[in-house]
Parts: sequence; C-alpha cells; structure tokens
Amino acid sequence: MHADTIATWAQVIARALQAHGYDPKPLLRTAGIDPAQLNDANLRIPLERMSALWRAVERTTGDPAFGLKVAAHSLPTDFHGLLFALQSSATVGEALERVVRFSPVVSTSGQVSLERSRGVCRLVYRRIPRAQVEQMATEALLASGLRHATSIWGLGAVRCVHLARPRPDDPEAWEMRFGQRLEFDAPHNAVDYDPTLLDVPLRSGNRELAQILDGSLNSYLKRLSGHDLPEQVRQSIVRQLPSGEVQQTLVAEELGMSPRNLHRHLLRHATSFTELLEETRRELAFEHLRQAHCSVNEVCYRLGFNEPSSFNRAFRRWTGQSPGQWRLRELGQSEPPATIRPAAGFALAL
Repeated sequence: MHADTIATWAQVIARALQAHGYDPKPLLRTAGIDPAQLNDANLRIPLERMSALWRAVERTTGDPAFGLKVAAHSLPTDFHGLLFALQSSATVGEALERVVRFSPVVSTSGQVSLERSRGVCRLVYRRIPRAQVEQMATEALLASGLRHATSIWGLGAVRCVHLARPRPDDPEAWEMRFGQRLEFDAPHNAVDYDPTLLDVPLRSGNRELAQILDGSLNSYLKRLSGHDLPEQVRQSIVRQLPSGEVQQTLVAEELGMSPRNLHRHLLRHATSFTELLEETRRELAFEHLRQAHCSVNEVCYRLGFNEPSSFNRAFRRWTGQSPGQWRLRELGQSEPPATIRPAAGFALAL
C-alpha cells in the first residue's frame, strides 16, 4: 500500500503558514494538493505530495525548524479521534499502546513501536523502506503529539527526545519545544518515557468511552487497509497494460463501479485515473529498463504504448532523457544492450 497522510494534517500546515504571514494556497497547489478538498475528513494525501509540501514550506520560510511552529497550530480534532482515545486511556502505558496501534490513522509513512528495556520505555518511529519522509514533517508530528500528551499525563513522563537530524548550529528552537533532554544525530526519531509512570492511572481515563473510540478507529483502519482505492486501480492498470491501451471504463467495471463514481472516489484520495496511469507506467518503465535483457521496444509494448515514439515522448517528459540514455546511466553501461525482439505472445506471459 502506498504511504499517505490524513488530509487534516495539511490543514494544520496551512493554519501555521497563515499565522506567520504566508499564503498556503500556492504551496499546496505546487505540491499537487487542492486546498478546497482539505475539509474532507476521509481524504488521504499521498506521501510524495505531503513531502513536496514540506519542501515548499522550508524553501518559502527558510526556517528548518518551521515544523515545530506547525505543531503549535494543531487541534485535537485533527487526528481523527486518536487524541481523545489517548485521553480516555486508563494509564500512560495504555495510551502509548494506542499510539502504536492507531498511528496509521494519521500517517502510514512510518512504523511506530514501543520498546521496553531496563530503566526506559522508548516509543520509536521508523520510516517505511524507500519512503521519502521529510524530517521537518516527522518533527512536526512528534512535537504536536507531545504538546497534546502533556495536557493528558504531564511533563514528568518524558525523559528524553531523540531526533534523527544533525545537531543544528543553533538548537534553541528545538530545545524550547522539546526541552533540554534532547539528543540529535539519533538513528531514529524516538521518545523515552519513565517506565515507573506507565501504570499511573490517568484522571481523564474512561474505559467505556475508550472502547467506543477504539471501535471507531479500528473501523477507519479497516477501511484504509481494505479499500485502498488508488492501489486497487494501480493493480488493475498493471493487469491491463500488456493488452494495449488501458481504459478507465474497463478499470471501473473491474472494480464494480461506474467511471463517474471511480472519478469521484479518486478525487477523495487527491488523485485521478490519468495520474495513476501515468505513475504506474513510469514506475514500471524504470523497473523494466533496469533489466538489461529487456529491450526498449519490449518495455514500450509492455506498458501499453502503441508506438515507440509515444513511449519516448512520455519518458522524456518524466526524466528529460530517452529510455536508452536513462538505461545507460542507470546501469553504468558504455554501450546499449543488444536489441531483443519481443517474442510473440510476451504480453500474455507478463
């Protein structure tokens, strides 16, 4: 499943930009995010677009610590009920276990784990393989979570914050947000908690309410994992590419919906059929071209292009190079591999 983030988090970034005198709309559009869709509670934004937004934020503000400022503008309702579930937990330890279980509600860009050892309980965030997650984004979520958690279980529970960034020349902004117990150059972003406080009852604990919120969050995660529509569309595209031009009508029919409904539901995921077809072809082109035995012409037809010239134009649009030039650079070859004529019926064997 492709990594994504809850759309309300883009709202938090927009609020922070406005509060500091920046117009968020141009930055959102630059990242391919429609500002008008951010009020949709079910919208998920692909990780690559959120990362593009964070890079635009850093370029515009010139402030590598701006993510810490974003945290100050987050609201409990921005996390789809997760913070209310933490608040309703019986103990700090139970709340941290809910963070681990329900963190994908906010973002699927990383894996959160709770690691216990002698004298410390560490909540660790690890990026998923090959995911390009901006450190500023991770720090914004971390700072926001700690800000809201402090109102639930107080300052005393946190022992140390570990950040996977080099120590800044001026660490004051980070020290003000996370406190003096701060470690830079860490292998992972993490928070250490005092294990002796994990079993202390929370005054806000409410078991009945926690169970209700657990049910709501579990339902959300089930929809997220079982109905990842963009991924389903990608898989349908992959199946249809070898037979020629992929048609939205056929993909919609395979998924049991009309083309109009497919278009409408993809908009809720901030994407479209055309974008998914383009992304899928581009990713497969890179994958096939890395296979030296596969000729450029064969790659062309595997991707459903009718003519090599169409494939060449698309590839130049993606990379600024021809497929042959890209392959030479990628494989470190001094000359093109021998041309291999596509065998009859290769599409059926794909």
